[in-house]
Amino acid sequence: MVSMLRSLAIAAAATAVVASPSLALSEGDYYRPSGDEVSGIYGTTAAYRRSPCPALNSLANHGYLPRNGQSITHAMLKEGIMSVYNIGSGVADVLVSQVPDTIDMDYLGIHNKIEHDASLAHTDAYYGYDPMTVNETLAEDLFARAGDDGLLTNAIVAETRKDRGVTCNAENPECTYGVQAQTLAFLEASVLLMALGTGDTISVEHARSFIIDEKIPDDYTAPDTVVGIVAVLARAATLKAESVF
Repeated sequence: MVSMLRSLAIAAAATAVVASPSLALSEGDYYRPSGDEVSGIYGTTAAYRRSPCPALNSLANHGYLPRNGQSITHAMLKEGIMSVYNIGSGVADVLVSQVPDTIDMDYLGIHNKIEHDASLAHTDAYYGYDPMTVNETLAEDLFARAGDDGLLTNAIVAETRKDRGVTCNAENPECTYGVQAQTLAFLEASVLLMALGTGDTISVEHARSFIIDEKIPDDYTAPDTVVGIVAVLARAATLKAESVF
């Protein structure tokens, strides 16, 4: 009888792993859910939840946040972004203050809360796409702006931010790219360069990994110094000043 119960337990565990491959992974291993099993639409019942934020999605895909993207607390969010990206507690506090104490990642897809129009690589809400879905045309437009060195610079990111705002206002009849959305957009751009990149730049290779694949690059190293709130706010102000339209 004991042998039978053990066999049944092993079979059940094996079935669970087949049904949910992420159960067999260790922290740091990469698994990106796809198809009907994942959604970023608020209120979804999909097994996996994701957001419009590639940095957070990458953390979930590597198991630094719950892989199913559910029941994530402020403490989990802070630990993930601080330990993996060396983002300072001040920046982390600002980011988590925008959401309830515990969330599923699809919460971040609610329009004009964290998700916003004129994204670097996501389609405006007006067009009706799942907010987690990367617009590869927009992403490739960003990557194509890099010079021969393959780097995206402050100036390139600022110019792209400007162009996204212009396009939103010109083509989206419900464009909302006011103070709140712009504040978030430039903070995100700052984090892209300062935490996911090397400070003033990010390589196209690494940007593609984070934005398209939502994968932390194998050769990624976190910044040597903590990415603090004063520096991030200063960078956001600089990028915004360079992208006035």
